[in-house]
Amino acid sequence: MKNLGIDIGGSFIKFGVIENEKIIHNLEIRNEAKSIAEFETLVKPVLEDLTHRFSPESSGIGFPGTINPSGIVISAPNIKYWESENILDVFNRLINLPVYYQNDAYLAGFAEAKLNKLSEYYFVTLGTGIGSVLIRDRAIVTSSNGSSGELGHTIINFHEKGDAYRTGIFESYFNANVFVERAKSDLKNFPNSMLNSLDSFSVREISDAANIGDDLAIINLMEMGKLLGIGLSSAANLTGIPIFVIGGGISHVNNLLFDTAKSEMKKRVIPELKDKICIIKSKLQNEAGILGAALYAKENTK
Repeated sequence: MKNLGIDIGGSFIKFGVIENEKIIHNLEIRNEAKSIAEFETLVKPVLEDLTHRFSPESSGIGFPGTINPSGIVISAPNIKYWESENILDVFNRLINLPVYYQNDAYLAGFAEAKLNKLSEYYFVTLGTGIGSVLIRDRAIVTSSNGSSGELGHTIINFHEKGDAYRTGIFESYFNANVFVERAKSDLKNFPNSMLNSLDSFSVREISDAANIGDDLAIINLMEMGKLLGIGLSSAANLTGIPIFVIGGGISHVNNLLFDTAKSEMKKRVIPELKDKICIIKSKLQNEAGILGAALYAKENTK
């Protein structure tokens, strides 16, 4: 049995085909859509090709937001054109397969739980946004309303003006776009930085520059590492869980980011957690989302 996994992100859309719980084919495309119509135009040829070549039995979708049981998108902070749309209606226009959906971070954690033998930890995806899910005994743990706690919506700046639900939240201060914006704002102060030679760059190029000793990139990673440590400390202090497994696009960057985050956490967590702080990179890295989506579809089509 083959199953298709789709991981929708604010910056990229990833596709994967699994057989016997292993990915046999995967690819990613940049998500440049600004509307549902543009999204459909973007992914339709990819889905037609994959379904023709591999004949999957079902499709699982990881979505960066909240969807109600009927398939209506309640919130999608990083791709707002999806809000109020029905994800089932959209994908039923694109593929003739049973479609199953879930929050993208939950599905990435679902896949990670199949491999990781830790008894209890938070799985956190870092990319255009921040997703998180609690894993206990290799299973996803959620509340009665289906949530597992939104680390990205932890409020870390109560001075920020406004009173909407996303005011002052962690995700606004730590995400892939902020990485790039911070680096760009510092370019004039580091004329010798290799980043000045690039017309555009992403977190990947910032990390590559840090690997060869670029001062701007190193400072950028340390500044963002401190922010990451503050956010994770809030979660650890609230839940008493000091172990975090990190996935998503940012999980690939230079370890300076995570070393800095861990040092910051040791300063900020409650004393009984200080010596237990642990940050681990996902074993699946960028494949967690598509594998989790495909496995979720497989389990639901048994």
